[in-house]
Amino acid sequence: MKRLARLVCLAFGIIPIAIYSLQDPPEKTAEQVYKDVQSFKGVPASDMIPAMQFMSAALGYQCRHCHDTNDYAADTHLKTTTREMIELQRDINKRYFKGRLEVTCMSCHNGKEHPTRQPMPTGVTFNHDEIDNPPTPEALFAKQIAAMGKVPAALVRTGSMTSPNLQTDKVETHPIVFTQAEGGKFRAESGDKKFGSDGKTTWFGANTLSGESAAVFDRIGRAWRGETAFAGLDQPIVTGKTKIGKNDVIVVTAPRPATGSTEQLYFDAKTHLLTRVVNLKRSTIGNVVSAIDFSDYKDIRGTRVPMKVVVTFAGGEPWIMDFRSAKVEASAQESLFQVGG
Repeated sequence: MKRLARLVCLAFGIIPIAIYSLQDPPEKTAEQVYKDVQSFKGVPASDMIPAMQFMSAALGYQCRHCHDTNDYAADTHLKTTTREMIELQRDINKRYFKGRLEVTCMSCHNGKEHPTRQPMPTGVTFNHDEIDNPPTPEALFAKQIAAMGKVPAALVRTGSMTSPNLQTDKVETHPIVFTQAEGGKFRAESGDKKFGSDGKTTWFGANTLSGESAAVFDRIGRAWRGETAFAGLDQPIVTGKTKIGKNDVIVVTAPRPATGSTEQLYFDAKTHLLTRVVNLKRSTIGNVVSAIDFSDYKDIRGTRVPMKVVVTFAGGEPWIMDFRSAKVEASAQESLFQVGG
């Protein structure tokens, strides 16, 4: 019996030793495998390549952008910057998220070399191709004014507008009546939205607007026709060319001092018609970008009229105006353009 007990004890004493001997040895750390490791000290070596792949994808980079491909351990300017960014990421997560991995390279870079400094409407970019021997802005303005044709005393368009309800954010479609008249006057009404201007005072509902609030609706109501269509722009310059859809467009950029903003005007290279206006307004914490697209131009009694207008605000929510009919009138009732009219 004593012999049996000794055999059992011996067996159980051997089992842990056998199990331990079958386990894999501890994984080496990054600095034990790779040279010149600074930001990943103490991290398992198997984490290094996935970490590099993540940063590559988050910035749209390849290995050669940060590394000397003849000596991957050599220091480079971008490796130094990357180490600083890794420490910044870790500090933010430690300070504000109790160490959870909430903020990463992707949070800011989103696949690009440089983080986007402002929310951008879909399809809008400030990166344009260079243009050889560009036309002058004045020549482009003159061609647009000529292409737009006669300046009607009043233009009335009807159709539908699809936009978020201001109270519920639910996207709805309602009939729209949009009237524009000489002197910068306009009025639009659709669903829960009614806004306009008598040429001096801009309003929404029963409320008069000022500053940037007024400028937002003034941009929607602007007709872009007649000799004063481009008044208020300061020292415009041609800044490049790009495409909207399949169409080549030429871009003119200019400050508008009255609103403290910068506008980019996109002119179709063939028709010379204005197809997009992008507005950039700076604030102390970031830039606000909005856009208005004009398309489906029709000739209405000698004047060209965009039958589709898409207004995209900084938050990305569009107001899509699809006009089915348009008519030119000799005049419009002044009361239409008064506050709350």
